[in-house]
Amino acid sequence: MPFPRFVVIGLSLLLSALPVRANDGVAGLEAGELVFLTSDRIEMAEEDLYLSPDEVRVRYLFRNTTHEEVTTLVAFPLPPIMQNPDYGYGFGPAHADPMNPLGFRLWIDGKELPVAVHMRASSQYGLDVTRILQKWHIPLLLLYSGGGDFERMQARLNGLPEPVIEELAALGAISVETYDGRWIMPDWTTHVSYLWHMTIPAGGTVEVRHVYAPVPEAFIFSVGELDGGYMNDIACMDPPFIAAARRMLGGAEYQATTARVLNYILTTANTWAGPIGRFHLTIDKSDPRWLVSLCRDGIRKTGPTTFEWEAVNWRPEGDLAVFFLAPPA
Repeated sequence: MPFPRFVVIGLSLLLSALPVRANDGVAGLEAGELVFLTSDRIEMAEEDLYLSPDEVRVRYLFRNTTHEEVTTLVAFPLPPIMQNPDYGYGFGPAHADPMNPLGFRLWIDGKELPVAVHMRASSQYGLDVTRILQKWHIPLLLLYSGGGDFERMQARLNGLPEPVIEELAALGAISVETYDGRWIMPDWTTHVSYLWHMTIPAGGTVEVRHVYAPVPEAFIFSVGELDGGYMNDIACMDPPFIAAARRMLGGAEYQATTARVLNYILTTANTWAGPIGRFHLTIDKSDPRWLVSLCRDGIRKTGPTTFEWEAVNWRPEGDLAVFFLAPPA
């Protein structure tokens, strides 16, 4: 299914394309770059958000508050994806399609429609390095390396002409490792958005649904980290969670297990007119043995693996990070 013509022109569609993971926002394209605008004519009447380690489902109801038909470009931005190998993500076969690596699907009023992908790469200094990477056929984003893709990208980086290596290193896009030979490692960040057009009739509503396989950050979590630090800051581990995690991890001093953090951008909802009329959040940890933590007061357990939270006339003041902790293998 071809991409809509209105977004193909001027966008960076890559050779190997794309994370958890954002609210739809009104957008515009300016000189090929994605620019977020504010709409005073369209409001988000409803949002139902389902988050799990393996699937994200969202249903929106948008309302046109004017007496004229409104057509707008909509963007769904993902959190930045670090290509530095020191960062770990929960990639898998669901992310193997280079033209749609999240398996993203979109329905408007029940009809499935195609979407386009806008992608760029920035160095650790915040410099745009998209064009130079594409010029040398370096994929901007690599999610699933089950088919040897990482090895091929590594070979491309190591085989670059020396002046190009020096330029990318000076820009902060790669690092040069010299242990056991010389290795050129990716050190850029990939920014991805899905895009589509949406038309809402005068005074009418449009239902938008999309589903995709998220890319949570994956890492090893040790019992010592329950005493405070990074995860406590972003996921608000409370005393009941910490006590349950200690029981699950046992008494060994260096016991560790796997963890995932699913980030979801909520604040782009503030580009629409007014607050979200009705917001409903469902967190599903998928496995009853897993533990989950997030910064959200008033969330209630509604099933063996599910938790829910609701708000009316709500304006997000921050984004969401959901911490999933697995039992030791």
